[in-house]
Amino acid sequence: MKNVVKKYDRTASFYNQRYRKIQENKYKKMINFPVKGKILDIGCGTGLLYDFLEYDNYIGTDLSLEMLKKGGFANKILTDCEFLPFKDCVFDFIFSFTVLQNLLSYRMISEAYRVLKREGIFVLTTLKKTYKKDLIETFKSFELIDRRECDEDVGFVLKKAF
Repeated sequence: MKNVVKKYDRTASFYNQRYRKIQENKYKKMINFPVKGKILDIGCGTGLLYDFLEYDNYIGTDLSLEMLKKGGFANKILTDCEFLPFKDCVFDFIFSFTVLQNLLSYRMISEAYRVLKREGIFVLTTLKKTYKKDLIETFKSFELIDRRECDEDVGFVLKKAF
C-alpha cells in the first residue's frame, strides 16, 4: 500500500488537470439517479466527485494526504478504506471510483456494506484490465441493481437489501 500512497502523493499536483474529464464521464454514466442523505466517497482523492455532485452532506476518505490537501471540501479523512472509522449503518450512498484495483483484497466491499444503511446504494467501479470475475461473488450481501461499462472501468450499482 505504501507504493500506492506514494504514487498518488506524487500525482496530486496535476491529478485534476489530467483526470477531471475522465472521472466526470464515469460519474455521468454511473450516477443517473437522485443522490440525497449522507454520502461517503471511498478513495475521494482531490474531491472531484464532491465538485461534480455539488452536495454538502459528503465525507471523503483517502490514503493520500497530498490528494486530500488538494480537495476543496471540508469533511475529509485520511484512512484505509479496508478499515473505515465509522459506526455501522450511517451512510445513504457510498461511492468508490477506480479504487479497488489498488487494494490487495476485497475487504473494502464488506466495510462499505457495514457502514451503509439498509436500502442504501453503493456505486463501485474498477479498471476493466484488472477486473476479475470473482468480484461478483463479494456482492452476495448486496442486491446487484446494474452492471455498466464505464469507459476504462466496469461499474456496479448495488443496494443493501438486508
